[in-house]
Amino acid sequence: MPEEKDLQFNRMWNEENPAKRVKFRNLMKSKLDVLHVDFSEENARAFYNGRLSVRQPERIYQMPEREERGPRRGPPRRRGPR
Repeated sequence: MPEEKDLQFNRMWNEENPAKRVKFRNLMKSKLDVLHVDFSEENARAFYNGRLSVRQPERIYQMPEREERGPRRGPPRRRGPR
């Protein structure tokens, strides 16, 4: 099975039709961008075959803890007819 996936990747990566080749490479690039991985044939092949190991980025932004400030306010009242 891994050999079949590798052959399928080779066929799509080296597609003769330029439009299909660009479409496949752009798909791989977008998938790798989401994972914050550099775009290369090696990384695209690893992703396609399910062998890409991605380390989780550190959480830069953390939610600050909320301070207790009493009861929560509801939505504003509706105004009367004009």
